[in-house]
Amino acid sequence: MAEPTTKAKQLAYVRVEAPDLSKAETFLEEFGLQVAARTDDAIYFRGTDPKPPCYVLSQGNSGVTAIAFEADTASDLERMSAIDGASAIQTLDEPGGGQVVHLQDPQGMRVEIVCARSPLDQLTPAPAHAFNMDGQRTREGELPGVKSGPSHIRRIGHLVLESADPNSVYQWYSQHLGLQISDRVNTPDGGTQMIFSRLDRGQQFVDHHVVGFQFALDEGARVQHIAFEVGNFDDLMSGHDHLKAKRCKNVWGIGRHRLGGQIFDYWSSPWGVIHEHWTDTDLVNQDHEASERDVTALKDYWGPAPTLGFVVSRWNWKTIRNIARLVRARATAT
Repeated sequence: MAEPTTKAKQLAYVRVEAPDLSKAETFLEEFGLQVAARTDDAIYFRGTDPKPPCYVLSQGNSGVTAIAFEADTASDLERMSAIDGASAIQTLDEPGGGQVVHLQDPQGMRVEIVCARSPLDQLTPAPAHAFNMDGQRTREGELPGVKSGPSHIRRIGHLVLESADPNSVYQWYSQHLGLQISDRVNTPDGGTQMIFSRLDRGQQFVDHHVVGFQFALDEGARVQHIAFEVGNFDDLMSGHDHLKAKRCKNVWGIGRHRLGGQIFDYWSSPWGVIHEHWTDTDLVNQDHEASERDVTALKDYWGPAPTLGFVVSRWNWKTIRNIARLVRARATAT
């Protein structure tokens, strides 16, 4: 197998547009992101980890307009800039600084490859405590100290790209950013439902997935959701209650995924982009053996089924046709 153009170090940030900046900022702060900087054009949000901003909000049509990955060195940027259609290496004139190369993936999503961004100071994370569980009784004379309010987002963790052809989109990211398949899920008629892909960092353990490549029922192309790691299970639950009290729209959760292992909680923003809280993910490295599973046999460890608002990003005749096709295939398979 040919070596990829580079091997991404991590997911760096997303660029998101919303029609009402004030309402969007309120939601993101209630969700647990914190403002790191403001310019005339954008608001930059961060987590508690000492990383540069991970979320860039600007005014415009609803949706994610760009996704960014961090590279190890300037040499990685040089190789990326040689890809057909890529920009030259440019200075990133934004909070955090650094250098960037701009390009597009096969479905038209803007992709930015960055390096040499300046870290931020660590912020106060979620309160942590020991657990008296699994027969271990280590929390003696100590109360949990769980605080009410928004979850404490640590960092951006992963996202899911929807398209009509997840296989070809995955191949592009594998070829240029070194992403590797952790697990594949097939539709009842044998097509690809989801490819869970991880960073390739050799023997270093990484999150089970950094990008999921999913078949879109409407055959459109978009970021289906953005996922952020929170402090711990108590922090996720406190954030859930906080968002519920703020009358935010929960579209799936709370549960624990089978593939990836995360305890998850999904919320739809006022402008329709799904944001996920998660904690306690599976970690894998190059020794992980990918599985291939049928979606009809796939069920989360525990938790509710996803709502229709999570499963269907947009209704059109293709959505109805594909749902009918998959229902027929499932009925035939059983």
